[in-house]
Amino acid sequence: MEPSERGVAVVGDERAAALRDALAGLPYRSVERAAADAVVAVGDDALRDALAGAPDAPVVPVGSRRLAVDADDAERRLRALLDAALSGEGDPLPDRRERRGGVRRVAHPILAVDSGDGAPLRAAFDAALVTVEPARISEFAVDLAGGADEAFRADGVVVATPLGSDGYANAAGGPVVEPGGGLSVAPIAPFRTRTDAWVAAERLSVSVERETESVALVVDGEERAVVAPHRSVAIEAVDSVALVTLAGASRARRSERL
Repeated sequence: MEPSERGVAVVGDERAAALRDALAGLPYRSVERAAADAVVAVGDDALRDALAGAPDAPVVPVGSRRLAVDADDAERRLRALLDAALSGEGDPLPDRRERRGGVRRVAHPILAVDSGDGAPLRAAFDAALVTVEPARISEFAVDLAGGADEAFRADGVVVATPLGSDGYANAAGGPVVEPGGGLSVAPIAPFRTRTDAWVAAERLSVSVERETESVALVVDGEERAVVAPHRSVAIEAVDSVALVTLAGASRARRSERL
């Protein structure tokens, strides 16, 4: 397929307009997201929506989040980013990166979050169990895929993908995880001053072990449900999306908003 026949969708906030203008000077067509061979997602909301649907098309993340490309850099390097996205070499393996001219292509997991109430929710960045009333402690348990069970008293617990691991999870004390490195898991404001955080495999479950406090399930920053005590919330990486970014876009401005 000739480059001029490949379609690119630029979606997102007000900064997307400049990238659409830049796209007009490249040998790619501007199309709607559903018909795109590659998606340029500008801002957290657009990026979350683009990733949660697990598109076959690779995604170029633009914004301040970790692994995202700064909007000015994206405008200057749009041709290189799209050339890499549309190279036709297929999605990367989780443990392999392709670097070409300062551009890299990595695999990003999409989480299914199943609380047992309806269809599983999908998360691009993180999922958390948090007490509804601020600064109220409950007891939580984490069941890791390797068979280890961990329990602690805290305001909550957060599980983040590599893309979201330097946001709220890192502010809560969780590790920053490289693509393909697993999921970051951290207690939120734990009762004890010394509490572990973990890098988990692609599947785990979390639960509320006390009935005294109401606990909300928050997915990608949005409260989605109230979690019943002693009911496990299963969190699993179920899909993978190819992200195309710049080699230096490893850590952006930290976001601490849940």
